[in-house]
Amino acid sequence: MRVSGRGNESFLFLNGLRVKRPIQLSEHVQLLPAKCDPQPDTIIRLSQSETDIGVAAIFLRQVGSQLRVEANSPKELAVRAWNSTWDAVLLGAITRSDVVCNFQCDAPAEKLGPDSHLEVTNYYLRGLGPDEPHTLTEEDAAWIEQNFDVARKLLDNDQFRNAVHCLASFAWHSMPQARLAVLWSGIEGLFEVDSEIVFRLSLYIARFLEPHDKVKRSKLFADVKRLYKQRSAAVHGSRIKEDAKASIDESIELLLRLIRQCVTNKQLPQVDNLAP
Repeated sequence: MRVSGRGNESFLFLNGLRVKRPIQLSEHVQLLPAKCDPQPDTIIRLSQSETDIGVAAIFLRQVGSQLRVEANSPKELAVRAWNSTWDAVLLGAITRSDVVCNFQCDAPAEKLGPDSHLEVTNYYLRGLGPDEPHTLTEEDAAWIEQNFDVARKLLDNDQFRNAVHCLASFAWHSMPQARLAVLWSGIEGLFEVDSEIVFRLSLYIARFLEPHDKVKRSKLFADVKRLYKQRSAAVHGSRIKEDAKASIDESIELLLRLIRQCVTNKQLPQVDNLAP
């Protein structure tokens, strides 16, 4: 991933996510709707290599949103643009979508033209898949506006950052075993359990997510224990005995709930308070 600073404003084009209205993520960063439909001659003119031509031809027309980043100087802009690549990762995690930043430009996507300065930021060719980009609902947008600043601050914590990255990146792997292993790396990392792992992790998660409802807490405890067996099979390369897709979907939902609860609480799980 590479970004640069030019002038006082930059746009990071996003694949995998559509928004219907502007969403203020911070004082200097906005998430905006975007549509990009450049002519082939424009793509060739803006590209710095044959590889860039290929990336631009594939991904530019699939851009669904963009981050507008402002700063007082090119140096400050470069720093903020780099930090905003993590905003893209965070958006992917909390919206359960594969959000990828493949381009940086000095103009918004809808005004991309022959005189624009366009750079490819990512050469791993992610963001191309059979599914339509995730479109934020108004409920999603309201939650992001209310909580994104807290989520950003929590990224300073290694455990939270790891959980976010695991949820945002598990889909890069094609095998179910690898996907489960990545997801559970994020789940386990939030609690740092090193003994009686299955029991303690199930207990801590149930108490963290359902502190006030004994019935729901009991069910969640059992569900986590069951899912952990699938996680263990995946990590050791064994066949997943239950429906692999169902196990993955439940693990995604569990990690998403944990991340959002951390944001709501404005802190990571306090294990000492969750222990019996």
